[in-house]
Amino acid sequence: MHELSVIVTIQDVAARARVSAMTVSRVINSPARVAPTTRQRVEQAIQELHYVPNALATGLVKGRTRTIALIVSDISNPFFTIVVRGVEDVAQRNGYTVILGNSDESFEKERQYVTALLSKRIDGLLIAPASGDSRATLDMVSRRGSPYVLIDRDIDGVIADSVTGDNIGGATILTGHLLSLGHRRIGLINGQRDVPTARDRRRGYEAALREHGITPDPALIIESSYRREEGYRAMQQILALPLERRPTAIFASNNFLAVGAIEALRAANLAVPADIALVCFDDIELASALDPFLTVVSQPARSFGTIAAQFLFERLDGDVGRQPRRVVLTPELIVRRSCGAQLVRRAE
Repeated sequence: MHELSVIVTIQDVAARARVSAMTVSRVINSPARVAPTTRQRVEQAIQELHYVPNALATGLVKGRTRTIALIVSDISNPFFTIVVRGVEDVAQRNGYTVILGNSDESFEKERQYVTALLSKRIDGLLIAPASGDSRATLDMVSRRGSPYVLIDRDIDGVIADSVTGDNIGGATILTGHLLSLGHRRIGLINGQRDVPTARDRRRGYEAALREHGITPDPALIIESSYRREEGYRAMQQILALPLERRPTAIFASNNFLAVGAIEALRAANLAVPADIALVCFDDIELASALDPFLTVVSQPARSFGTIAAQFLFERLDGDVGRQPRRVVLTPELIVRRSCGAQLVRRAE
């Protein structure tokens, strides 16, 4: 009989490692509590015997499935891709598996995900809420007794641990940078107004304009979902304005919208920044490594994931009190070619 067809038990591992079954359990569930030499001996026995712990049985005994869930708006967005890596790193160190879901900015899809995940008895949830309506979904999570942490987006009236960015401050910095380059007609291509990040980025944009005595022009503000095709459509709408009313610069509220806007400009035989300057929220690391082009406010995406995951595991372990913790991460302005700063310097 092939060795892998034999069901290996925790007692078999204990006998091979010359320890008790309880010690094997500790190595699997709380490795930090076991002496390194003993832990190494048990791990070697697990590897040699190809032992796979019964997660279902462990969950029934401990009331845990050692599974957490992460719901983001779109995993194809480079920002959230890096957030996910941060979460996975922390989860793996704690012996947990991560289930990932994409809400696509849809409250209904988000609700369906959360309902299904709770039925699978996840231990906790990390979520970038789809909209303000997500409060009802999070109330359901609370009633089930599962801890959750908000990532990237706060929701009015929801009291919970959260890790977000300074969206108002970042938008103010980006808009202020364009103003410092001499632009006075600056367009905003933004996400949906009920998405907290979009709402706050519009506030920062408008505050920067007003600080310079400029009244925001509603015709230059296009709001839709954070999608590449919506950036394209919004840019087409702006280009349909009479020439004298067009903006000389665009603030795109995320990198997907920026890419779509650039594609629309190219389709119209217009160039960035020669014909119109452009800046955006969030860097695209691979693209910037190959061609440092986009001027951005860059957020520490990995830190969003690692800090939020650590908050969640501390809740699961009961290591913190009832008071929610809120971390706001500071974005960094990175000036590159798309804003036209280099053209201004050459002209000077």
